[in-house]
Amino acid sequence: MRLLEDRIAVVTGGGNGIGKAIAIALAEEGARVVIADIHMEAAFKVEEHIRQNGGTCLVVEADVVRKTDVERIFDETLRVFGKVDILINNVGGTIRKAMVDFTEDEWDQIIDINLKSTFLCSQAAGKIMLKQKRGAIVNISSIHGLGGIPNRSPYATAKAAINSFTSTIGCEWAADGVRMNAVVPGYILTEGLDHTFNAGLLNREDMVRRTPQGRLGTPEDIAEAALFLVSDKAKFITGTTLYVDGGYSAYHAPEIQTSVYHQI
Repeated sequence: MRLLEDRIAVVTGGGNGIGKAIAIALAEEGARVVIADIHMEAAFKVEEHIRQNGGTCLVVEADVVRKTDVERIFDETLRVFGKVDILINNVGGTIRKAMVDFTEDEWDQIIDINLKSTFLCSQAAGKIMLKQKRGAIVNISSIHGLGGIPNRSPYATAKAAINSFTSTIGCEWAADGVRMNAVVPGYILTEGLDHTFNAGLLNREDMVRRTPQGRLGTPEDIAEAALFLVSDKAKFITGTTLYVDGGYSAYHAPEIQTSVYHQI
């Protein structure tokens, strides 16, 4: 039997990047997947992929910073499938600029898309899961929430808050059979990161050199971690943050040296 046979999973931002990889991975393990996204063309392409490979998928158009939209996601999921077993809080976004140059609206926008969305979706899913006495939530955080990275102040603040939210709710809901954990990706080669490289905002070679494994991550690397955390194989794990970054956050020397790599 597959890991998630007959589980119902909601994935926010499941049309692209990490969310897309997670939605496909969940479906491959037997989950029926609900993709909540504002980008319908991308979401329907993922739905088609899942269906063509024998899975079940439902797309719901929603802006997850709006409570009414979030409520509609879960109302529709219950109407079609009757329960919610899994939530992946994947939606996020950032603006790169100096802290003193952020407008109030920009600050609110980044906090909302990263943190408020996680709160609203977790609250809506939690109300269902607590009644069921079963459920698993994974929040997609970031290495930006672990330390000081300039020109990302609202994003880093939101991701650090998500890590704290994860440990708090992971403990608050544990006795009721509902688990919450977070995955902390390193530099993952998504469409967004590729655009950042092409725009000259980051140097790909620097990121690869700074990562002890000597490569960038893939969306599938994050999907595998999320898949584990929502499965029964992780049934005694809650309130944790799992770093999936090729050693990036563990490494504290100024630069990767050639001596790190060993010849066998």
